[in-house]
Amino acid sequence: MNVISKIIRAVRHERDMRRAPLRVEFVLSDYCNLNCKGCTHYSPLAPKEFEPLETLSRTMSHIGQVAGKDISKAYLIGGETLLYPHLEEAMSLLRKNFPTQELYIFTNGLMIPRMSDSFWDSARNNDIIVVITRYPIKFDYDSAIELCRSKGVRTEVFADRSETQTFFRYALDPKGCRNRSIAHLKCDNRGCLSVIGDKLYPCSISGCVKHLNNAFATKFEHRPGDWLNVEDIRSAADIRRLRDNPVPFCSYCILPPKSVSHSPSQRKIEEWVENS
Repeated sequence: MNVISKIIRAVRHERDMRRAPLRVEFVLSDYCNLNCKGCTHYSPLAPKEFEPLETLSRTMSHIGQVAGKDISKAYLIGGETLLYPHLEEAMSLLRKNFPTQELYIFTNGLMIPRMSDSFWDSARNNDIIVVITRYPIKFDYDSAIELCRSKGVRTEVFADRSETQTFFRYALDPKGCRNRSIAHLKCDNRGCLSVIGDKLYPCSISGCVKHLNNAFATKFEHRPGDWLNVEDIRSAADIRRLRDNPVPFCSYCILPPKSVSHSPSQRKIEEWVENS
């Protein structure tokens, strides 16, 4: 591919990304019942903590009021979402504040066979799609998917990670000397707007990096412009600006990511940090 073709491709990609519908992720917890090397939520390093229901209610309500008509999809994600102790209430809040959108719960699927009837009732009544990622572990995913469907709950497979080289290593540069514009252009996580606490981040890597800092005393800092306070969001235009423009944190990101095979985390800094 010559230089002109690359430029044209980049321009078209940027145009398409800016035209893409908005989607928002509400992070229930970074804690997980799997232990995946290089997890972008840093789940192997995260404590067993859960987002307060009151915070979820406040952030969902505000974003729904000021930008809901421009948001096409909203998600409950983790960590592992099915571990959240107030999951049924969170599903009801999501539907209350996003009444016409496509709503999703992302899960690794392991807890699906153990979910209560009230969970299935809430998922069905709120028309929430259960989205499963397949991992290369000893678990009957086909039976889990069939169970969802037997409960009258819509189900999708987000990705089949059971094949080799289907995971990505998103490494960070501790010097923060990467070209943020190029990193933003190449970012596969662009558009994965993550609500964590009272803040909206452009991606989970930025929003959850505190777990990396706490575990290894790294200093991946947030600077003005790296997030929006939810209460300061006035319209969908504010959210689009955060999504569509590089932020200071992008200077830490080494992109594009490398394809790697799945393996258990050893909780070593090298899983997330390059040249540490």
